[in-house]
Amino acid sequence: MSDSRHSLRWIAITGSIIAALVLIPIIVLLSMFVFRDNPGAKSLDDALQAFRQGDTSAVESIGAVVVRPPAGVYQADASGKASISFPPTSQIYGASAPVTVTHQGDNCWTTTVDFNTAFQQRWNYCIENGVLTEHSNHTVTGWDLGATSITNVSEFDCSPPGEIIKTGERRDEISTYTCTGTSDSISGTTTSAVTFESLGATSIEIDSVALPTFHYRESDVLSGPQKGTTTIEYWYSVQDMLLVRMERHINLRTDSPVGEVTYKEDGEWQLSSLTPVR
Repeated sequence: MSDSRHSLRWIAITGSIIAALVLIPIIVLLSMFVFRDNPGAKSLDDALQAFRQGDTSAVESIGAVVVRPPAGVYQADASGKASISFPPTSQIYGASAPVTVTHQGDNCWTTTVDFNTAFQQRWNYCIENGVLTEHSNHTVTGWDLGATSITNVSEFDCSPPGEIIKTGERRDEISTYTCTGTSDSISGTTTSAVTFESLGATSIEIDSVALPTFHYRESDVLSGPQKGTTTIEYWYSVQDMLLVRMERHINLRTDSPVGEVTYKEDGEWQLSSLTPVR
């Protein structure tokens, strides 16, 4: 064999080895991304443990009027899906979603929903002069990308607090307010223009009980680093303002170094029991 053929053969072998060394990690990373696990439902026991580490004060009332919902962990049935366009991935709600109510100071409380083990949102409410108000909301979302994972934490503050339910409200009552938010993965401040529309009183059957509720639709228009719309419907217990059902439709766009990233979410949950676990 000539020296030139011998050299060409070794060049080809060397090239094949280099190509394999480059492609193997890529194939491994792609396989890890394709076969990544979807976050499962958060168990009632995990939510209960988290609740017990916080405030477990009893229900407070003024006369016969309950001023806030009973504290504890409620079981809910859920279905839904959230997705991002880049890297293209999605996650589903857990079939069961713990809903935790914790009391915060006088006539205030936090409602936390664990959509799955990687997706949680909480709302801070108060009853002020007979009006249910929203003060802030907090969202944590984790994404499994195979070889790595990312977590986004966003915090929206509503100042002054948004008025949601008012005594003697008419069916066609509409309230508006503004919340501003930041995210640990997005620079700048996002403004959310919120419209709360009363859809009247209705009954929802939960655990064979026809529960009277206030039905509301929230429509948000977001501007700034995050742009888009959210439409969320809420059902609050007439008796104690317990959030018992929610339907969510969200379409947001965010600028990033790789271009515009779209977040979409569609889903719903409803309590399957009105008795909290402590």
